[in-house]
Amino acid sequence: MKFQTSIKVAYQNFVAAIADRRQKRRLNDDVVRDIKDFLKKNCSRMSLDTGYRKKLIQSINYSLTHISGLIDQIPGPIDLDSELWSDQPVLHSIFLNPEEIISLLKSNKDLQSVLSKTANTEVFALLSSTLHKKTVLGTEKTGEILRRDVPKKSISFDNHQIIAPAMTISESQFKIKRLALNSLCSQTFKETADLQAWKKELEEQQALLKFKLSTEMSPDTQADLKETEQILSDIKNKLLSINNQINVTDEHLNRITRIFESPEKHLTLTIEKLKLDHLGFELKAASTDRSDEFSIAEFQFGQAPKRAAIWVRIKQETLSGEDNKINNH
Repeated sequence: MKFQTSIKVAYQNFVAAIADRRQKRRLNDDVVRDIKDFLKKNCSRMSLDTGYRKKLIQSINYSLTHISGLIDQIPGPIDLDSELWSDQPVLHSIFLNPEEIISLLKSNKDLQSVLSKTANTEVFALLSSTLHKKTVLGTEKTGEILRRDVPKKSISFDNHQIIAPAMTISESQFKIKRLALNSLCSQTFKETADLQAWKKELEEQQALLKFKLSTEMSPDTQADLKETEQILSDIKNKLLSINNQINVTDEHLNRITRIFESPEKHLTLTIEKLKLDHLGFELKAASTDRSDEFSIAEFQFGQAPKRAAIWVRIKQETLSGEDNKINNH
């Protein structure tokens, strides 16, 4: 019996390993295809040859390891249900009232689409919110003494999003990994977009100065001609430099590779253990006051505002119930 159990476990591990390799290969192919599409659209002289594709996939795998490690730390899943707002510490702290949960669920088209295509009774996703921390002066009671003007940290959440809904949590994680990889890649594309915007401005300035040279030929303007011609020469050289940066394959693709090889510089995640009172003020660990106590992930991409994240499960019956609540209103 033990032997049969061992064989069964080994087989399950084997199947899981194959599925993991297939998912990683699928992620690599998807991201490389996204990069190739961008290059084709924005950098006509660039291509992704076989040698560079191999190097790029190696750096993507490095980023994928970092991203997977961060995703594994995200708490959850918890049930996202307006009926649980009063009793679930995370929901009670993130949402102002049950109606916010109802509105979020009903307005998410991706969630509705996934539910319409499956017979599953539940869907998994990442719940993300902008996290605000602010220090304000408040009151604090110590024994019988009420202290005023005590610095207190206020925690609040807004801009809620349901991201990457899927039939299983592993599929939702796959979607998040692809989003994260594409976000890393977009850092390089942003540099190219900035160069292209600068190129456009210089070309417009160049056209204006050329027009000025062709029309302003009176003796009064002769003193300005030399300066204008020098500016035009500088613009021409700068445009040549920009075109080289945009169109040189090695330089651009090396920037992409460098970003994938240092994901920790662009994407960070920490776990916040929060203990909040009913007004959203952070309490000390030793406090015995009634509180909402929970852990939540706090992540940041680049210089973007920090956001909170937790895995959620949305049951089909929950959405049916929300429909009835909306109709009753």
